[in-house]
Amino acid sequence: MSALHWPDGLDESGFRSRYWQKKPLLIRQALPRFTAPISPDELAGLAIEPDTTPRLIRHSATDGYTLEHGPFDEAIFETLGTTDWSLLVTDVDKHLPDLQAWIDPFRLAPDWRLDDLMISYAPDGASVGAHVDAYDVFLLQASGTRRWSIDARPDVEHAQAADGDLRLVEDFSPTDSWDLEPGDVLYLPPGIAHHGVAVGEDCTTWSIGFRAPRHADVVLFIAEAIAARMDDTRLTDAGIGRGSPGEIDAASVAAIARIWREAAMLDPDALTILAGSLLTRHALADEIMPEGDADGQIVRAPFARLGWAHLPDGGDEHVLLFADGQHHACSAALARALCDGGAPPAPTSLDPTDAALIQTLLDAGSLIRRATEVP
Repeated sequence: MSALHWPDGLDESGFRSRYWQKKPLLIRQALPRFTAPISPDELAGLAIEPDTTPRLIRHSATDGYTLEHGPFDEAIFETLGTTDWSLLVTDVDKHLPDLQAWIDPFRLAPDWRLDDLMISYAPDGASVGAHVDAYDVFLLQASGTRRWSIDARPDVEHAQAADGDLRLVEDFSPTDSWDLEPGDVLYLPPGIAHHGVAVGEDCTTWSIGFRAPRHADVVLFIAEAIAARMDDTRLTDAGIGRGSPGEIDAASVAAIARIWREAAMLDPDALTILAGSLLTRHALADEIMPEGDADGQIVRAPFARLGWAHLPDGGDEHVLLFADGQHHACSAALARALCDGGAPPAPTSLDPTDAALIQTLLDAGSLIRRATEVP
């Protein structure tokens, strides 16, 4: 399915203008007749694989919520019992590439925003507590039933407090509550307090998250990039004078301000490079490198994050391709082909610059040669 099934009177454009990053939306049967392609047992099996990043959240009256990070030993699942625990596995779409097609209907923002598919399982009555996320998320009910309650009051600052190993919303006051069945989707913009409780057995929920850097992260990234390009010239007090002992006078402050202004005067090309590098960095989870085949088809690596941008004066035929924080000049056609998720053209059909880039991306792990499947 390539698109969500919107409620009557709403389409993708209307969703973006009325709801995206503004207010929650419940979409009944957004994916009609959805049948989960991964079972709770298969999710538990993924959680014991060495390269995965699962979490186990338990709750008790004495300890509150406790958080454990995997991967886990298979024996742990024999000790959990039938209540008060939740298993969450992140980056499932990278470990099981066949699931990536199910994310396509949710590509309602630029791909550099798309973070991952997280799948959670919980037995009857279990939850991870009321909490607030700092990112947009689509909650797809995959199997069973989960009761979602939200506090959709506008302009409410939710106080949060530590409960065991988690930070949860204090005095959660829901304004809405729904039971989601398979195929139902709940969209939540950042900052909406929400609480999900499994109802009955076989409850799995998919979370498709869209993250963005904090303003502080943007400033820090740019400042570090500027600093890395500067030489060892030091602040000088020539011509300032001695002044009173210990005084930091206006001339000294003005000298600091001048250094900052001059360093931060970035031309549009430099800003484009910094933006692309920031928005595609840190995509490799623990530098996981899937197995490949020297003779296999060239494809985008599961954990790779790609993007492209026109330089302000670069014309239409050539662009900058960003791959996991690095930038490369290439043709616009190749950049689009790589970012669209399909197989790139064969190197023999490309011009020398694009062909060399394919090899560079293979060496960096942003592209891989997919292992040949044995019939």
